Amino acid sequence: MNDDSLDSIFDKAASGTSLVVKDRRTLTIDYVPDRLPFRDEESKTIAHTLSIILKGSRPSNLLLFGKPGTGKTAVVKNVLHRLSVKGEELGIELTVPFVNAKSANTAYKVLHEIAEKMGINKGEKKLQVHFTGLSMGEATDRILEFIQRRKKLYVILVIDEIDSLVEKNGDDILYNFTRANERISTESFISLIGISNSLTFKDKLDPRVRSSLSEEELVFNPYTIEQLQRILAERTLLAFNEDVVSSAAINLCAAMAGREHGDARKAIDLLRVAAEIAEIERTNKVEEKHIRLAQEKIEKDTNYEVLRNSTTHTKMIMLAVLKSRNGNTGEVYEIYSDICRRIEQEPLTQRRITQIMSELDQLGLITSDVISQGRYGRSQKIRITVPHSTVKEALKEDSILAGVLSID
Repeated sequence: MNDDSLDSIFDKAASGTSLVVKDRRTLTIDYVPDRLPFRDEESKTIAHTLSIILKGSRPSNLLLFGKPGTGKTAVVKNVLHRLSVKGEELGIELTVPFVNAKSANTAYKVLHEIAEKMGINKGEKKLQVHFTGLSMGEATDRILEFIQRRKKLYVILVIDEIDSLVEKNGDDILYNFTRANERISTESFISLIGISNSLTFKDKLDPRVRSSLSEEELVFNPYTIEQLQRILAERTLLAFNEDVVSSAAINLCAAMAGREHGDARKAIDLLRVAAEIAEIERTNKVEEKHIRLAQEKIEKDTNYEVLRNSTTHTKMIMLAVLKSRNGNTGEVYEIYSDICRRIEQEPLTQRRITQIMSELDQLGLITSDVISQGRYGRSQKIRITVPHSTVKEALKEDSILAGVLSID
């Protein structure tokens, strides 16, 4: 592609208005609508729990569970926004640091982001939490000292994807913040809201943290297909020009997302990508075919990139599952070991292979079902859940495996 072609693409984007999309912002992951359909009860429950902050009392810590795309983060942001507005009207000093533990990646970065969002790093130098250079204990102490020095500062700390924090870094941060009010001992206080994609996340916590953190709990159930249809219909009115998205496209989009955990985020992503495909085709309608193409594009892009950037042994395991006839763990390990021999690699232990398979299962690249074999006991059947062509295409880019891939 030459420079003129690129300039032509950019000129068209800059010069005209889209025949399809009128407000692209409403299709992004960060957009939170004023009204969240089918989450009224969850919103009210959270609002009731937090409302005592308007009377100067510390609300209970909250733990919210639910699969991705069930509205947890959006509901929390919506309720906290309204609470902040009401608090400002009443002259209450309320601060709401919102941190995503998965993107922050390390425990120290979580503390740094908390300090940033509370404005600590713009104030007194000896309380600042620098990007590097402090111990975890010192960083925590500075945040708590900042709160203690204020006369009436109410802090609601939100940690999104809190399960990722615990899995990677343990529960020290949670222990410190759930016990923080004992150390602050002023009219100021801090409450914690944890948002988790994992229902078993609490099992990994120290019993003391578990009892302090989950003072109140709330589970967000997946959306049904009918609910997703309504959500998409409302979002379509905000995002698209009139009569652009067909009802058949909305129904298909809801069905695709509904059969995979009722994920509203995925449904909206499908609409967004479908709109981009329609724009490239220079059509002013988003039809079923665009939804199907969007599904293929999203799956291919995500799964392909994950596989392409995986370790060689992870790729070999995927190849072994691909070549396996029965899909049982013994056969997969045997094929994996044979691939290792062919490319002169030392095979990993069966225990490590099981761990990698569990990671691949969590990523949605494989699925593992336990099959009863009567008096012969039970066995595990593993199968690949993404198109085989995507797997082969990703593995072909690995020069070590390219030759083995062609062997039957």
